[in-house]
Amino acid sequence: MIVYEQPLNEKIRIFLRLELLVKRFRHHLEKEWRSDTLSALTALLELYNLSARMDLKSDVIKEIDRMSQTVRRNINAVSKADIPAQYEVLERLDGHNKTLHQQRGPLGQNLRNHVFFSTLRQRASLPGGVNGFDIPLLNFWLETPAEARADDLRDWGGPYMKTADAVTYLLSLVRNHCSGQAHIAQAGFFQMSTRADEIYQMLQVLLPQDSKLYPEISAGKLRFSLRFVEVSHFAERGKQVREDVPFTLKLCTF
Repeated sequence: MIVYEQPLNEKIRIFLRLELLVKRFRHHLEKEWRSDTLSALTALLELYNLSARMDLKSDVIKEIDRMSQTVRRNINAVSKADIPAQYEVLERLDGHNKTLHQQRGPLGQNLRNHVFFSTLRQRASLPGGVNGFDIPLLNFWLETPAEARADDLRDWGGPYMKTADAVTYLLSLVRNHCSGQAHIAQAGFFQMSTRADEIYQMLQVLLPQDSKLYPEISAGKLRFSLRFVEVSHFAERGKQVREDVPFTLKLCTF
């Protein structure tokens, strides 16, 4: 099945972006080619920009605390057989909490006054701006051994990776607590409202692997709609299908 995820609040949207960027960073970090080093740098620049206008680490810590309180309430409601699993969740949340509290300052603080990284940030807004001829120091760094470059990247991106580890676990809890059922989008359109006391964090739309359709999702606080679009040519805007579309919808929260 192909899974399409839609965040239902801004916090989850930011968490998903952080998870995506750190996955990309780690992927290129493990490769020795200079092109991968530059791709890892680009991901790190995006991570810095993501965290520059907010205290992302504090938001993650607050969400860990909120989920921990939820687990503690659940312990009194679950069966005895499920209690050990609840304590395991609490232990993992506490571990991520301690790791983040050990990091000094907000995300990106270690790079704020970093001369090399600041030079890259100034050039990154220009098409092709991050290059060795405009930034001789970059050219010098790219000539160092691949292992040394990877060590530098791990050092610069370490706080983001640790925060992303926590976020990935938080998102796994959300993804594993979904209620789902099959639906039919009549003439390619589906709309649903939720009650005010049902606060969901994410929705997932599941389609068969060989489907030629994708959902365009419009989501508000208490209502969302799906418009199923047929993929014909990527150069042109797809059109909503007119036949009924079976799909699975999952609503997730923790």
